[in-house]
Amino acid sequence: MPRTNLPQEQIAEVTKWVAAYIDEQRDIFAPNASPITPEHERRLRAFFPADVLNQVRIVHGRPSEPSFYPQLRAIGIHNAPRFSQMAGITFQDIVVHVEPLTPALLFHELVHAVQYKHLGLQGFAEYYVRGFLSGGAYEEIPLEKQAYELEARFSADHGNAFSVEADVESRIRSNRL
Repeated sequence: MPRTNLPQEQIAEVTKWVAAYIDEQRDIFAPNASPITPEHERRLRAFFPADVLNQVRIVHGRPSEPSFYPQLRAIGIHNAPRFSQMAGITFQDIVVHVEPLTPALLFHELVHAVQYKHLGLQGFAEYYVRGFLSGGAYEEIPLEKQAYELEARFSADHGNAFSVEADVESRIRSNRL
C-alpha cells in the first residue's frame, strides 16, 4: 500500500510527473492514431458527446512505464499502476490499446476522455494521484472506479442509453472523483 501521508508539496510534485508523462505519451502516440471507426461511433453515440467521439483518436501500441517510478519507490510507493500491462490507456484524447479494441474497452477509455474534457490534464493527473494515494491501489482510484462502473453498465445492457458526460459532471459537482 502506498504512503498516504505524503506532504502536499510531494503530492504536487508527483502530480506534475504524472501530467508530464501523460502529455509525453500523448505526443508519442498521436501521429499514428486514427479516428474511431464508424461502427464504434454508431454503437457509442448514445452514451458520449459528439465532440468526444470526433476528437478521440485510437492507436495500437504499448506505452512505456513512467521514468519517475524509481522516485516513487524511493518515497515508499511500490505498487504504482503498470501502464505497459494495461489493455488500454487514455492519454487525454489518444486511446492506446494493446488488447483488441472491443466496444467495452473503448467505452472504458472514452469515459476517461470525458473525465479529461472536464478536469483538464492537470486536474485529471491530480485526481488520479490523490485517488491512488488515498485508496492504496489502482482499483481504488475513483476515476477508474467510475470508468469500470459505467463500462459494466454499458456491457450489461447496450440498448439502455445513458449520458457518460452527465455522470462525470455529477461526480465532479458532488466531489465523488
